[in-house]
Formats: sequence, structure tokens, C-alpha cells
Amino acid sequence: MEAAAWMILGRSNSPSTETAPLGENTNLADTATQPAAAADRRDAGEHLNLGMVTLRTTGEDCATLQAPMTLIVSGVGRSGTSMVAKVLASLGVPMGRTNGLAVFEDQEFAAALFEFDYNRTRQLIGAHDSQHQRWGFKFASIQNHIFPPQLEYFRNPRLIVVMRDVIATASRSYASDPEMKDIEEALLNVTKQTHDMMHFIRCATCPTLLVSYEKFIAFPDKAIDQIAAFCGITITAETRREARRAIEPNNPKYIELFHPSHRGNFDSVKEGVVIGWCALNGSDEPVEVELLADGAVKAIAKADVYRADLLAAGIGMGCHGFRFDIAGLDASEDTILQVRTADGSHIVFGSGRRLGDFPGR
Repeated sequence: MEAAAWMILGRSNSPSTETAPLGENTNLADTATQPAAAADRRDAGEHLNLGMVTLRTTGEDCATLQAPMTLIVSGVGRSGTSMVAKVLASLGVPMGRTNGLAVFEDQEFAAALFEFDYNRTRQLIGAHDSQHQRWGFKFASIQNHIFPPQLEYFRNPRLIVVMRDVIATASRSYASDPEMKDIEEALLNVTKQTHDMMHFIRCATCPTLLVSYEKFIAFPDKAIDQIAAFCGITITAETRREARRAIEPNNPKYIELFHPSHRGNFDSVKEGVVIGWCALNGSDEPVEVELLADGAVKAIAKADVYRADLLAAGIGMGCHGFRFDIAGLDASEDTILQVRTADGSHIVFGSGRRLGDFPGR
């Protein structure tokens, strides 16, 4: 995306959101009063740098932090948002249907936001609000998918934005995105996305916590305390242990997701049959796959169905398709379907969607 659409609209329609590019006589503290900014600078000079900054939290009291709220975790892709989302979940915050995926995204929210389906987004918000006083979700690069005013869709939203060393983020992005032609392009993209994210934050009006990934790793307990305080969460000895376990740099499951041992796709559901394919990289032997409905295994089969399109694409001899008959499955439109290898090591791309999302099912 050449430019975040909200930034263009915001600049043309709202003088109050007009800002100079970061680094050109601007400062994030401009959004606060000068006395508050001066106090922040004194604190930064007098205390250990924990790499966490709060914005728009002045004057908050216990009642504010105990009110119903929505916690939104974002940041440039590959910056550590999954880790922070897992920490929140370990502290007792419902983070939606992540379906065990390493990216730790609510698959329904991810699909709705990715497709700019704001009607569906608001339906999901209403459902979560009715079930939870405090809940959250993670969606990387949210600035590319909603305008800052649309944060008002959420009940008392609070942003948690993760930032990581640009080179590390770009390296991860380049390694996992085949469309990136070289590391220089990845660096330019990450830099631009960070710039757009900061403009999104400045145009937002909700409380925001900026988190340094590197400092989170260096000072895990202090980072956990800061996140809990920002979210109004009381930590117990057990939840602290769970939160620490969630801090896992170079998570093997995350690496497998972007450098998979298998490849494949959950294609569709047609006339009561789940259709897709899965193959082990470097092997022509068929693999066993499982069908899951709302996380429970419902069937197992070999992905050995011949498909001419797979042969034409150079996927072995083409014998890697799978089909699952779900005509007798007790499922509703909201049932989440997933296909994974039988050993549980790989979730087939395209999994995690609602049965109702498939036309012609």
C-alpha cells in the first residue's frame, strides 16, 4: 500500500491531524501538555530505560482501569506482536479464536479486517462485548486496515503497539515474504510502515502503550508489570509464571509457520466436502492430515488425491490432494474448520475459517 488511506483523508479533512513527518521539528510529546512532557523526560533520565512509553493516560484512576475495555495489540508485521498477545492471554485476557496458530491472531477478526469487512468487524465486536468485560485481539499493521476514528467501534479501546529493531524486523520479513526482492526493499518497507504506524498513533485519541520488543526480552518481569498496569490487571504468582513462559524469542512454531516443512492450501468447502492439498517439502510421499472442527479432531485421511493443477504447478506427481466429507458433521455456520498434518506440526494455509464463510458449502 503506497500510503495509509486514513492519512490522506485525515490530512485533507482535519487540520487538527496535520503533522510534519517525524524527525522534522516534531516530537511525540507534542500530543501532551508541556509540563507532562517535561515530567516524562525527567523520569526517562532518572530511571532505568525499560523501553515502554504510555500516551494519553494522564489522570486515569482505578475506576477507569476496571471499566469494560478492548485491548488492541498491533505493530509492524514481524515485530513481536504475537509474543505480546500471548502474554496478555496468559494474564487472563480473552484474545479470541487463535486456533493454536503461532501468529496468535483471532482468525475471524483477522479475516474481517484483512478484507475491510467493517460490518462483520462490528458484529464480532458486539459478540465479544457481550461475553467479556475485558478482551483483546492482535492484528499487525492495523494502520493499513482501519482509520483512527474507527477505533471508536471498540468499547474503551487501548492500543498496545510493539516496535522492534528495524534490521531484525526487516530480516524476518524478507525471510518469510517471497515477494520481497531483496533486504533493502524489506528495510524500506519496514521503515515506511513504522512511519505510518506513528501517524496512526498520533491521530488516535485512545490510551496507548508503546513497547520495545528488545527491552521486553531484556526485562521480562518489568515489562509484564507495565502491561498489567496499563490494562488494569492484577498479577498472581501463577499468571506471572504463565506470562514469562509466553516470552519465547525465536519461537519454533512461529519459525515453522513462515519456513514450513510442508506446503498446502485449504481450498474450499463445496457441497459438504472440504477440499485442499498438503505435501512435505522435498518428498513425493503422501502425508496424513486431520480435519478439526472448533479444535476437535473429526477425521483423518491421506493427502494422496491426484490433481492435475498440482502436477502442472510442479507439486510432485500431483498426488497430494485431500477431501473430507462433512455432510454428517454436527456443525453450524460459526464452526471453525482447520486441517493440519497428523503429527500436529503444520497447519495447512487457509485453515481457521468459519464454515459459513464458504459459498456453495
